[in-house]
Amino acid sequence: MELIRIIGVALVTALAALFLKSSKPELAFAVTIAGAVIILLFIVDMLAASFQIFSEIAENTGIDSSLVRIIIKIVAIGYLVEFSAGVIEDFGSKSIADKLVLAGKVIIFAVSIPIIQSMLTLIGGFLELI
Repeated sequence: MELIRIIGVALVTALAALFLKSSKPELAFAVTIAGAVIILLFIVDMLAASFQIFSEIAENTGIDSSLVRIIIKIVAIGYLVEFSAGVIEDFGSKSIADKLVLAGKVIIFAVSIPIIQSMLTLIGGFLELI
C-alpha cells in the first residue's frame, strides 16, 4: 500500500533530520530534501491516475478540455505551493513561506480567469433565456 510507504519515508526522514539537526544541520537539510523528493516520486503515479480521470470526465460530459486542464493546473499549483511552503517553514523561514502562499494564491487567481469568464458567459446565456 502506497500510503504506508509514504508514511514510512516521512517518519524515517523526520527522525533522521531530528537526530542530525544538532550535530550536522546541513546534513539534516539534505536528508529532509531527499525525503521530500522520494515522497513526491511516490505520489506522481497517483496524481497521473487522477488526472486521467479528469480527462475522462471531460470527454463524457462535453466540457471543454482546456477548462479541465486549467482545473488540473490550479490543483497542482495549490499542492506544490503548500508543500514548498511547508518545507520552507520547517527550515525557519515562516515569512518567506507566507509570501510563497500569497504568490500561489495570486497565480491560482490568474490561471482561473478563463474559468471565471466561461462561468459568466454561461450565466449571461441563462439570463438571456429568461
